[in-house]
Amino acid sequence: MDAAPAKGWPFIAHIEFAGIGADRDLYMRQLEGMLRADPGHPVVLIHMAQLGPEEVARLIATHPNLYFIPAHATPVTLDRTREPWTAMFTGRRLAPPWRALILRYPERFVLGFDNVWANHWEKLYLPQVALWREALSDLPDDVAHAVAHRNAERLWRLPPAK
Repeated sequence: MDAAPAKGWPFIAHIEFAGIGADRDLYMRQLEGMLRADPGHPVVLIHMAQLGPEEVARLIATHPNLYFIPAHATPVTLDRTREPWTAMFTGRRLAPPWRALILRYPERFVLGFDNVWANHWEKLYLPQVALWREALSDLPDDVAHAVAHRNAERLWRLPPAK
C-alpha cells in the first residue's frame, strides 16, 4: 500500500468478497475504512471484487477514489470455472444493470484481464477481448474510450493511446 502512492499509482486491491464467507462484512468495513483514510488516493478492485451491481453502485457513490477492473466478468471465463466471479454480461452484451452503471460512472471502470495461467493467454484472452470489443461498441464512444484505456492512462499516468 505504501509503494503505490510513492510511485503515483493507484493501489490495486485483490479482494474477492464472494469467497470471504463469514468475514465479508469485516473486510468490507476495512476496505471502506481504507478508502476514507486516504480519499485522494485511487484504489482499484480487480475482478469487480466479486460484487453485484447494487453494491458496486453504492461503493462508487460513497467513495470517489474507488475504481473497478472487470477481469473474469465475462461468460468466457464464467463458463469455464466454478469461481463466483461477477457476471456482467447477458449473452454477448453487458447486462442492463451493468450497462446502466457504466453509463452513469464511465470514469470508474478500467478494462483489464487477469491472465495468470497459461490457459488464460492461450484459450481465454482473445475470446474475452472480442467480447469486450463487442460490448464496448454498444456504448457511446466517449464511454467506451474511457473504459477501454482513458481511465488507465489517467490513473497510471500513461501517455494517451494513439
